[in-house]
Amino acid sequence: MRVLHLYSQKAPMLAQYVSMLTRHYKDTQSTDNPKLFRQLCQELHPDIVHFHGCSDSEVIKSALWARQHDMRIVLTPHGELEPWVTKHSLLQKNLRSLVPHAYAVIARSNMEAKTLAELDWNPRVETVLNPLITRTTTTDDLQSAHQRIYEKVMDSNVLEIMDAPTLLAFHTLLKAGITLDDRWVKPFDMDSVNWKHLFIYAHHEGVKPCIDRGLITMRIIAPDVSMTSGYLPNNYSLPKPMGNIPLTDMVKSIYRQYQKKQIPLLSLVEIDQALRHDDVEDDLLMQQLTADKLDSFLASLLPVVQEQTGLDEGFMPCPSKENSVTKKIRRIINKHLEI
Repeated sequence: MRVLHLYSQKAPMLAQYVSMLTRHYKDTQSTDNPKLFRQLCQELHPDIVHFHGCSDSEVIKSALWARQHDMRIVLTPHGELEPWVTKHSLLQKNLRSLVPHAYAVIARSNMEAKTLAELDWNPRVETVLNPLITRTTTTDDLQSAHQRIYEKVMDSNVLEIMDAPTLLAFHTLLKAGITLDDRWVKPFDMDSVNWKHLFIYAHHEGVKPCIDRGLITMRIIAPDVSMTSGYLPNNYSLPKPMGNIPLTDMVKSIYRQYQKKQIPLLSLVEIDQALRHDDVEDDLLMQQLTADKLDSFLASLLPVVQEQTGLDEGFMPCPSKENSVTKKIRRIINKHLEI
């Protein structure tokens, strides 16, 4: 795990704090030079960028630059997000656009954690005591706590960092779990799969039972993996099955999710399963959807269902249609777990 720290040149104590964090970690680097920081980002491609302090405009500008480049941000304010500081800060506008998008905000004390919670800019507040100001913790404790936080960051929105072999395995298992027939799928290289990412993504999208059925169908014994909880978007809730409802109601439900920009993968799995049933009367279904003005929406949805679950054209009640709605649906699916 590659972590890059940036701290202010104006704060010697921050340099000492960061030095404690980076000691003994060869994949971790730090700098107090914003220009060098950007150069290192482009050369090293860090997994996480960790910013220290909130009063240095150059540090905050660098953090905003990192956000624009879709980097995973961790922020330790070091007391510089207290209300009496932010109230008069010229950086408040930039801070308000940055802090909510940090994967984690680290407080150095329980009192600071309470203040950050009351500020309500970011709910993902972690408390890690600072051995420079209290004897109740050690440098080893500090390093271990940060490593746990970094692991949670890397276990968040795993779709964004999932490699091609793992994606292939995920979609293969999903289709096997839907069809319950291994003749519908091709084997994949188990050794190339990041099983931790696969299982985390399946759980957060509500399709872990389907993946488990796929494993049984393909007679695969997956390795045991330990998973941290990861961080989730503020508006996230574990997807719930739509239940045994008519197909027309499923399409209506997914359309409402589309309007709210919250379509979980579980919904696409359920509509795939429903469309594969022998009792689906395509003409009647399309007549009902046309009456509800949802026929075009289903046609726009089908390409994404096909991509995600492997739905075959023979089960589609109408020709699929690639358009702007399709692109929005695809974006919603891909961004569903984005912080």
